[in-house]
Amino acid sequence: MKGLQERWSDGQLIGLDIIYRQPGVIEPIAIDSVENTELPHTYGRAYSLSREAKTAPGELLAEDDDVWAQVQVNHKLSLSNGQVVLCGEGEMGNEGFIARTDASNHLEWFLFSTTANPFVAIKQEGDLVYVQSTHNFCVVLNLLNDDVLIVNESVFQVAR
Repeated sequence: MKGLQERWSDGQLIGLDIIYRQPGVIEPIAIDSVENTELPHTYGRAYSLSREAKTAPGELLAEDDDVWAQVQVNHKLSLSNGQVVLCGEGEMGNEGFIARTDASNHLEWFLFSTTANPFVAIKQEGDLVYVQSTHNFCVVLNLLNDDVLIVNESVFQVAR
């Protein structure tokens, strides 16, 4: 069985709703939405992120080895420390991912979602990286501790 780094080199990630952190910790997640007409920017939806109990990749892959999804990178952002944050989409139109690698393209962290839609824009503000979904919400990655949250407010300027 190919390992995670080898799969990443082949353009694949674990195609489940998870956050992966080194050294091999997987946290199942859910990105959900509820109607909120005060948020026209996100098409009248408020998005949220919930987490479940952490597990190890071996435990997850022991249950099913057919969890790999082909991914396409849409954007990259090089950080001053040599790391790179990438975002894009999976094989299905509803899938999106965010990944962080070191300067040698070794995968250090990623989020994969089957409900977020593709992630299409990235920007950094201090220690925070904002990654926008086609639903117009942003997943915010804290570079200091790898914590993530969702922001429903408009973060990216709309070109006119």
